[in-house]
Amino acid sequence: MNRFHTIKGIKATGIKALALIANRLYIGYMFNVTLRRLKVFLAVSETGSFTRAADELDIAQPSVSAHINSLEREVGGLVFERRRGSKPVLTDLGRSVRKHALEMIASADDMRADVVNINNAAGQKLVLSCQRSLANFVLKAPLTHFILTRTDIQLVVRIGSQENVLEEVREGVSDIGCFLSNEDMRRLNNQIIGAQRLRLVCSPNHPLAGRKNVRPKEIAKHGFVGPPPGSMFGKSVTRLLTDIGIQDVRTVAQATEYQFLRELVAGGVGISCSPEKSVDADIRSGKLCFIDVKAPDLIFDIRLISLQNRALTGPMQELTEYLRNNVPTL
Repeated sequence: MNRFHTIKGIKATGIKALALIANRLYIGYMFNVTLRRLKVFLAVSETGSFTRAADELDIAQPSVSAHINSLEREVGGLVFERRRGSKPVLTDLGRSVRKHALEMIASADDMRADVVNINNAAGQKLVLSCQRSLANFVLKAPLTHFILTRTDIQLVVRIGSQENVLEEVREGVSDIGCFLSNEDMRRLNNQIIGAQRLRLVCSPNHPLAGRKNVRPKEIAKHGFVGPPPGSMFGKSVTRLLTDIGIQDVRTVAQATEYQFLRELVAGGVGISCSPEKSVDADIRSGKLCFIDVKAPDLIFDIRLISLQNRALTGPMQELTEYLRNNVPTL
């Protein structure tokens, strides 16, 4: 027995799909369009640019083009008019696809929120996705205290990159996300609960070690060790450095784990721009040195995120309030 569901003009079965598009009835095999592809399409539509859509989704521009080309093959026509030097413009077909895409993604978000709410209704389980540097150095003590004092709440802490945190919140894997960022995440609740200072650090044998009031232009002459420049955190750090005058950062080595990054810096491979709390112990031990930069402080907000269409549960509210009052800040 075939199952089907109807979404305003689209009736899909396991064999056929009927769609009313631009006042014409199209009959053919079921569209095999993923939600991810529709999200890419909507990002291009909303930003008016394949490049800006790629930046918003944190994927490569060729990937955006591939998604749009696949979508056009699946719906049987162009969804954008493309002219060199002009932004892509929705066709009649594209406008209809956009309308249905918005409805389908909204329905998927509602379903995800309902599933999470049903799963949480049976108990006091709370899942927090946290950026690695915050979990390991800033939130370790506060979260330990929360777990010890709130034994009625089962707290699950998932640790990863900014990309991991964002994806897990959007997909409903986690109730709350926590990471360093100075920008609001679109279509999510954003709440700033504190701030962290970043510092430039180097080996004690580095040419800039021990110097006072080093100018940004001089720092820019040296190589950097850090996260992949194309990652969310890498892009954010690059923007901070650019704002204080360190232009065209030259990355000589990349590392996603601090334990390895510190060894590269201590070995003299390059300079690192790292959260101050994560390097404190190495500074005190003499393994690393701060660089005295003649520039304003580098600051990131500590941000909590959650789904917009999901009501905060009691445990979510309690953890949010607790972190707001207990997170170590500058």
